[in-house]
Amino acid sequence: MKTPLYPAAAAALGTCLLYLPLTFLQAAESGPETAPASDRQEALEIVITAGRKPQSTRETLAPVTVITREAIETSQATDVVAILRQVPGLSLKNSGGLGKQTSLHLRGTNDKHVLVLVDGIKVGSATLGTTTFEYLPLDQVERIEVVRGPRSSLYGSEAIGGVIQIFTRKGADSAKGIKPRLSTGYGSHNTRKAAINLSGGDKNASWFNLDAATLRTDGYNVLEYYTDYPPPDYAPTRVTEPDRDGYTNNSLSLRAGHRFTNDITLEFSTLQAQGENAFDGAYQNLSEFREQVLSLKLSAPLGANTALGARIGQSRDELDSFKDDTYSSTFNTRRDSATLQLDTRMGSRTDLSFGLDFLQDNIDSNYAYTVDSRDNAGIFLNTQLRLDNRNRLEFALRNDDNEQFGAKTTGSLAFGHEFGNGVRATTSYGTAFKAPTFNDLYYPGSGNPDLAPETSRNIELGLSGSTRRGEWFVNAFQNHIDDLIEWQDIGGNVWQPMNVSSARIRGLELGASTQFGDWRLAANATLQQPQADSGNNKGKTLQYRPEQILNLDLDRRFGALTLGAGVHAESKRYTDASNSAELGGFGTLDLRARYDISPDWKLGLKIGNLLDKDYAQSRNYRQDGLNAMLTLDYQP
Repeated sequence: MKTPLYPAAAAALGTCLLYLPLTFLQAAESGPETAPASDRQEALEIVITAGRKPQSTRETLAPVTVITREAIETSQATDVVAILRQVPGLSLKNSGGLGKQTSLHLRGTNDKHVLVLVDGIKVGSATLGTTTFEYLPLDQVERIEVVRGPRSSLYGSEAIGGVIQIFTRKGADSAKGIKPRLSTGYGSHNTRKAAINLSGGDKNASWFNLDAATLRTDGYNVLEYYTDYPPPDYAPTRVTEPDRDGYTNNSLSLRAGHRFTNDITLEFSTLQAQGENAFDGAYQNLSEFREQVLSLKLSAPLGANTALGARIGQSRDELDSFKDDTYSSTFNTRRDSATLQLDTRMGSRTDLSFGLDFLQDNIDSNYAYTVDSRDNAGIFLNTQLRLDNRNRLEFALRNDDNEQFGAKTTGSLAFGHEFGNGVRATTSYGTAFKAPTFNDLYYPGSGNPDLAPETSRNIELGLSGSTRRGEWFVNAFQNHIDDLIEWQDIGGNVWQPMNVSSARIRGLELGASTQFGDWRLAANATLQQPQADSGNNKGKTLQYRPEQILNLDLDRRFGALTLGAGVHAESKRYTDASNSAELGGFGTLDLRARYDISPDWKLGLKIGNLLDKDYAQSRNYRQDGLNAMLTLDYQP
């Protein structure tokens, strides 16, 4: 089971990442080589999540990773979980392949410490406080933006580790008429997928995108065994279920918009995914799920330098669970939200954003929660100052008024300096918080309504560069989290969540990407120390957090044929708070090939875990061995 992350390989990558910036700087000074089209496009990449409005990647002072539709198709990933694992500072705890429970840790924080948006709408379970990334359909995704570091000063609760925003597929920008796209695939474990996409319109008038997809797999036996306590003596019994754990996901998305003659824009989007997930367990072994997001957005210019935006939306996270076809439980979450935001430019050096947010969480369950709804109102201000041609300052302040715990104020301050030759240094400080979940507060028989929010303070230093040949970055951060919520035995074998601990997370992120002719290389590595900072486990590594993460991707085009390889490696992780049990580190190698049969038809093959590594990200839950997926795409 143990496959170590070899120190020599890690050292070699570190040397490479440190050497590449110098190479890029020398290339920038050496001559007038024309930049590849893809590099020029990346230099002008527009992101929305970092500042809650469109900005170029060079304007924002936050570390941002953008995963485009092109990158998704190049990777030949099957689900959102697979495409996210390439993000710097991100690790996953997956319970065995497609559709299985997945926890995401961004920069060593808890899985509840990342805010997730779909088309600007907050998603996730209000009972658990997490997002079911495993159910989000990748075929419906146009792009993903990941902002690393605290963002509560703009978004409120949950953004301690960062923000992930998923944008659904968007219609054609200019070509009129309907443009169809088709995709189908077959792979290991009788995995089948198919998608049809229809888009059309004009960005200066009306446009639309309609996408339907299905993903099905028979799966494999994920869980080695589980422990049951059957009557009458309730003695621990080891149980094995050597059946396949299948998964089905059917999804549909629609995104449409219209630009009026006065430049007022109205946009609507919806995403729905539903299906079944089979697994092994003593109390439940089948779930029926439904994820749904609705968004309606209005944008209106108020003069040459001011714009007003308004959005209303709703997200649903619904889950019915069964044991051997017998009903067990229902947990349904509905989150209704509304936002009003004013963006203005004051002179040539100051950008100002002011906004109001409202969120209402509602739950419906067969469990009798003492409180089943909660409101939160937020007000925020974000200011960006161009002090001169080399120096930028960004300041954000937000106050949230929560029906359960009252007011909470967060803020952030960032400064950036341009040295020339595309090199920039940044420093930032930010505070963030996470509101307790409904399970923490009101779960029948054990909730604690007196819980306070978890809070954090983060300091960060960064150095980055961009040249004709590529980009590189180095980020160092320290995040201190207080009032962490943990379940404690309060006597009589009664467990209750309490604000009892704190954590300190230190980390270093390094990354670089470059393109030489038909070669493209991207690499990133994360070194982190996510440790408990109080209690009996002070100094121990937080559960399921690897201290080293490595990603390496290499692609080469040979005319109509493109070949690629991806390496992902993680060091060991501990499965308990006292660090007495661990899972070994691992490294996997994926290969991919895509052949352009014609300008419209493309054939792809991806081989995952080529070396057939036996490893787990969650204790007792096996990850897939050697596997393959063959796809055929039609994209006129």
